[in-house]
Amino acid sequence: MDGFSSWVNGNFNLIQTVGIMGSLLMTAVALLMTAAASRREAKAREIQNILTLSDHHRDLWGGVAHKPELGRIFQNDADVLKNPLTVAEELFLNEAITHYMTGWRIAKSGGITTLNELRTDVKWFLSLPLPHAVWEKNKGFKNRKFVRFVRKALANA
Repeated sequence: MDGFSSWVNGNFNLIQTVGIMGSLLMTAVALLMTAAASRREAKAREIQNILTLSDHHRDLWGGVAHKPELGRIFQNDADVLKNPLTVAEELFLNEAITHYMTGWRIAKSGGITTLNELRTDVKWFLSLPLPHAVWEKNKGFKNRKFVRFVRKALANA
């Protein structure tokens, strides 16, 4: 036992260095494993968000095909003064505008679509008479930056 004790005393700096290096190595491995798990979780959240938004998109726009009372929404010649918006049209269009605003938020964060793609879609949709009327009526209740985004999109029409 005396030999081991004297070896430890004679090599204490080496043993201490190996212990410190081992601790640092284990910490580095733990951090790498945590970072990899975080990346996997972030990717899983992104995929889930895409699926959720896709479901909402399908439900929203698929509903138009099954509701004849929403048929005027896509008409270029719809006259809001002659035939005012119905409650069903206005409710649907408010949902659609909220859906666009959600897409805008996602696009700003580098998500599913780009701002240019969204700008093109917003310009087309909100240039139609009925969507435009609902937008003008309710834009004061929307995010100011989104309103600016839409204004610029419509100005390029």
